[in-house]
Amino acid sequence: MLAAHGDHRDVPLMVSVLERPPDEGWCGYDVAANGLARLARSTADHHAAQRAVSALARLWSDTPHSYERAAYLGALVALSTTPPDHLLAEGLWDCEEHVRAFAAARAPLTRETRARLRYLADDPIETPTVRAAAAARLA
Repeated sequence: MLAAHGDHRDVPLMVSVLERPPDEGWCGYDVAANGLARLARSTADHHAAQRAVSALARLWSDTPHSYERAAYLGALVALSTTPPDHLLAEGLWDCEEHVRAFAAARAPLTRETRARLRYLADDPIETPTVRAAAAARLA
């Protein structure tokens, strides 16, 4: 509820959700991540934002639920003071369509990422969303 409808006063609670240790039902962090991304521009608490970035980076690499990574990456982009370029580049190879599409629209344009974007844009078995994002980025 807070992630979808809360305001900047709810940021510390959402950050605490991201920081809680995983348990057997280790999922749902994407909801808090989406809420933090939604509130990123209204978040005046820079300490909370830094804590969130740290927790999101951990979740990006450790989550057992690959489908949540798109939310983590979106929140990292929204909350980080510098873009997480290495994660955006990594996202171009992710197994999740939403991560690849998000990364295709935002990854830094290096020789390596341009080559990957060309591959994604031309790959006949890639999803239309990812192909379009990659092609638009190269245009």
